[in-house]
Amino acid sequence: MLEQEISDLLAYAQSNLFLDELDCLQAARRVCHLLKIDDVTLTEPAEEADTAVNPNKLIEPLLAYAAENGVAADKLPKLKAEIMDAVMLKPSEVNDLFSETYSVNKQKAFDWLYEYSIRSGYVNLDECGKNDRWEAKELKSRLEIIINVMPEAATDKYPSCPLCRENEGFGGKANLRVVSCDIGGEEWFFEYSRHQYFDKHGVLVCGSHTPMSEGRETLEKLAFAADFIGGDGFVCMDSPAENSGAHNKAHLHFKTGFKNTPMFRRDIKMRIKSQEYPYLEMGIVDWYSTVIRFAHSNLEKTVEFADKLITAWKSYSDERIVNDGTKNFVSVVCRKIAGKYTFDVVLRSNALKRPRMAADYEEIRADALSITDILGYIVLPNKLSEDLKTAQLYLDGTLKAEEGGKKIPLAKTVDRLLKAQGGTVTSLEAKLNIHDEIDSVCEKILASTAVFDDKTLPDYLDGMGIRIL
Repeated sequence: MLEQEISDLLAYAQSNLFLDELDCLQAARRVCHLLKIDDVTLTEPAEEADTAVNPNKLIEPLLAYAAENGVAADKLPKLKAEIMDAVMLKPSEVNDLFSETYSVNKQKAFDWLYEYSIRSGYVNLDECGKNDRWEAKELKSRLEIIINVMPEAATDKYPSCPLCRENEGFGGKANLRVVSCDIGGEEWFFEYSRHQYFDKHGVLVCGSHTPMSEGRETLEKLAFAADFIGGDGFVCMDSPAENSGAHNKAHLHFKTGFKNTPMFRRDIKMRIKSQEYPYLEMGIVDWYSTVIRFAHSNLEKTVEFADKLITAWKSYSDERIVNDGTKNFVSVVCRKIAGKYTFDVVLRSNALKRPRMAADYEEIRADALSITDILGYIVLPNKLSEDLKTAQLYLDGTLKAEEGGKKIPLAKTVDRLLKAQGGTVTSLEAKLNIHDEIDSVCEKILASTAVFDDKTLPDYLDGMGIRIL
């Protein structure tokens, strides 16, 4: 029973997951135990077991057996993770291989861990591919729109929180492998995200369950993290402030990636210089949000300026921004480019004296934007996937608003488009029109995060002792 299927999985693990031949029998017994079957006699594996690039098809028959025979039928994702854990390297072995490669070439080490996370099934690109995702090509900055339909990792209860290291090998994360690292003298660890909102999307997590924080010490850690990631990547952090878009404020962590994001692709639109820190290369990024970019090879001085800039912004007020000291906050990105610590500080505020643009489009995106969104990857709620399909039926006339008295999904959006279209259109036009509308709305929502425009920014900079070149 399942001799061929288990043999194929073990052959795959030998080729892709560094499973040693001497460990195969033990791994087979662990798999049999999880499936609640007797030990099997291994057979010659099928050819496709050696050529597979991920375990999804190989593990399907094992999960089908489990479902048909009442073995963890309601927790198949958790069972899948546990089966893959049985045929993988131990956490210590993954750490050793990563460290050995990292000492020679940082980028190759991260590439290796990324591939291992895919081949172990933890990062499931097939599942990621089910997300509705497209590039807003008609916009100047080509934002990427993502409707996430991926399920959360299957687990009964996290030991402490979704980010704690105790999750390695736990429940639906049994096939997770993380690597240890030193960030500013503290033990941290790195793992790849299951969601992959951007290329090689990872998370760098503090080893202790410490709440998210701001201040100079955290900025230093962000710069040390940029050192760890290397010149091909970036690290970024949300603020623990209210309405900052942060999803887990209970555990200090940074998001990481290895891609030239939509925001990074934009040029500097205004060169500036600080009187106190004249050696810093500084400019205002041509982006929807208010982004101040500065760089220097000296970590201490660059972090010192970042801290002063952020501290001053938190207490800033003017006739437009009525701030009691708690309304202003920042999102921060750091990269190590050609030996220079390059910071992008995004000024943000909950105190602007104008309606929040997102409120006009709350049926598309109502919650605050995180640093992922600010970078140009706009993540929309999963219910929008089906709502868009239904809305298209109203736009092409398949469904009528007056029929059945049903609530129309995205009613405000449908109403705007029907008026703009002059009535119903073809199915293809309806799909294109609603995608264009989503793109436009996301651009407006992102633009609503700007706290200054070209007219009001010079006064703020002057107050900081910064002049425009």
